[in-house]
Amino acid sequence: MKPSIVKKIKLDFASIEIHQHYMISQIKEGLDFEQPHLEAIYEIFETYFSGRPFVSIADRKNDYTINPNLLKDTRYKNLLGIGVVCYSEASYNNALFEKTFFKGKFEPFYEMEACKEWALQLVEDFNKSN
Repeated sequence: MKPSIVKKIKLDFASIEIHQHYMISQIKEGLDFEQPHLEAIYEIFETYFSGRPFVSIADRKNDYTINPNLLKDTRYKNLLGIGVVCYSEASYNNALFEKTFFKGKFEPFYEMEACKEWALQLVEDFNKSN
């Protein structure tokens, strides 16, 4: 069964789709993603994924920068991983660099479907072990 969208959210800096086991964010072109943006994302985590495992997927259709130090924040223990869907080699290489800052599972992909499958597998594996 194909996962359906639970909710679509528009923020001033991003569009977000909430699914049962993951969320997909698309940040606006040219944005410098900093702490206030992260706090807004955390509010979404809290609202839709409180107390249950999930994966965050970044759909990098647009070019933007993220302060990689933000990836060191580990306050969400139920965030099982971050998947990044890339559309260019430069974006993929940036994701590989960002991966070095994140202590959990962090994987770049070139296809959204592969990323969604990875996300669902992380949640399934977590649920089997707990």
